[in-house]
Amino acid sequence: MQNNRKKLNTLTLSGLIIGPVLGSGVILLPPLLYNSINNYALVIWSIIVLFGFAFALVFGKLAILFPGDSGVSLATKEALGKKYQLLTSFYLIFAVFFGPVAVLLIAAQFLQEYFTSIDVTILAFGIYIITYLLLLIRIDFLGKLMLVVTSSITLIFLISSVYILFQVDKFVFVLPLFDIKEFGYSFLLAFWAIVGWEVIGNYSKDIKSTKTLTNAVIFSATVVSLVYLLLSSAICFGDFGYQSGESFKLVSLVQPIFGAYANLLLVSMSVILCIGTLILFVGGVARLISSLKLSFYSSKHLSSGSPIGALNILAFVHIATLVCVYFGIFDISNLVAFANGFFISNAIIGLITAIVLFENGILRYSAMVLSILFFIILLFSNIFILLAIFGLFLFTYFK
Repeated sequence: MQNNRKKLNTLTLSGLIIGPVLGSGVILLPPLLYNSINNYALVIWSIIVLFGFAFALVFGKLAILFPGDSGVSLATKEALGKKYQLLTSFYLIFAVFFGPVAVLLIAAQFLQEYFTSIDVTILAFGIYIITYLLLLIRIDFLGKLMLVVTSSITLIFLISSVYILFQVDKFVFVLPLFDIKEFGYSFLLAFWAIVGWEVIGNYSKDIKSTKTLTNAVIFSATVVSLVYLLLSSAICFGDFGYQSGESFKLVSLVQPIFGAYANLLLVSMSVILCIGTLILFVGGVARLISSLKLSFYSSKHLSSGSPIGALNILAFVHIATLVCVYFGIFDISNLVAFANGFFISNAIIGLITAIVLFENGILRYSAMVLSILFFIILLFSNIFILLAIFGLFLFTYFK
């Protein structure tokens, strides 16, 4: 058993949360939405931030009520029974079979700008080796490391956004013609920015107290919300000298302060945020696999507390998937589609769990609204993904 000095406090847990939740989404989504729907992007981010805060609080409360390496699935077992606990666990595990490889490829694509002669899958493999080694580090040290890195990146985004906003002489908010199809599609894209909070519960045994988790979730959700709102505001109101019809590029946001180093800085931040996302999800799901006690090997731990058996199983799957990408069997769109389908299925079960367990209140009603929205998003998935999700449900239920 680890003592309190080796466990996560509010700041180190926040360091482990903020960067991964921002992830590659903070690099890709704000410019993508603005280029699609202009100032309506700020409207969408305002809505998404509210949903994201509610989503974080719902899963944070579930993790507090039922702490353990199994995460929110423990709450699901209490509310819905053992079969649904296994089902939600399997959905999350399957999502992490595919999702981290997509994140690796996104990071590698940013990095390839400086290593043009190296195949993107080889770069992705190199990033995975670094991530794997970091996952073997004692959790409290990893939290401190991520706190320093996350704080630096967050400050860069915040300072750059505030600097841009202070340069604005007059704030003019003009909305273009409303296109319901573009607005709806952009809203669905932005919704991915709130996914990630559902694995926080897998770290609940590594924290000092339940108050630590509560404070970390509130603090992290506030910082993430602030980053997205200020960044999107700077993009909407800032004068970047673009001609009509030109697409906005995020490097323009950091260029006024960092000049010639802006692009290198943005690439570095992108890779680090992607690694942070990998650490959160792979580390969290490794703890989940270990807690299921599927075999002696999958439950094996190092003296540092790292679930080495489960990490090695996930590493085998991820490397095999990278090989498939190298030979053209999978691509990023395939991987993201499968991962998103399983992530959303897992989140829906978690939200239904909250509806059953929580008494009437804002969090219960928030869970109801979010579960409906997530289900609508799930229906946009490929038919083969829906069949896989339904097939896993049937297997778990009847087996």
